[in-house]
Amino acid sequence: MKKKLTNPSTRIIASIILGIVIGVLVCFIAIRFGYSHIKSTDLMEYNVNLIGLNIFNIQREGAEYIGTPNNSNMMFIGLAFSMVLAIVTETIVAFKNRKKVESK
Repeated sequence: MKKKLTNPSTRIIASIILGIVIGVLVCFIAIRFGYSHIKSTDLMEYNVNLIGLNIFNIQREGAEYIGTPNNSNMMFIGLAFSMVLAIVTETIVAFKNRKKVESK
């Protein structure tokens, strides 16, 4: 596995894909908590916010719950996770390579 991730392009692509997956999971968990919150209270409407961005709007109509996603904000969160993960990964690799060069 380490040999496959020596190529910077492969590392960045893997970081981007993993960042998107992490973003989807974080949004899923936030939306799930939003549904739990509105079901446990008497609210008629609840906006699910993540990092200050509205990602989902839940409305109660009678006994039914209707959710409306804000796809652009969810996409932005996935992109942000991807960028942060790629930058962190490349920074860690750069420091490891620097230590290898200094120790020789």
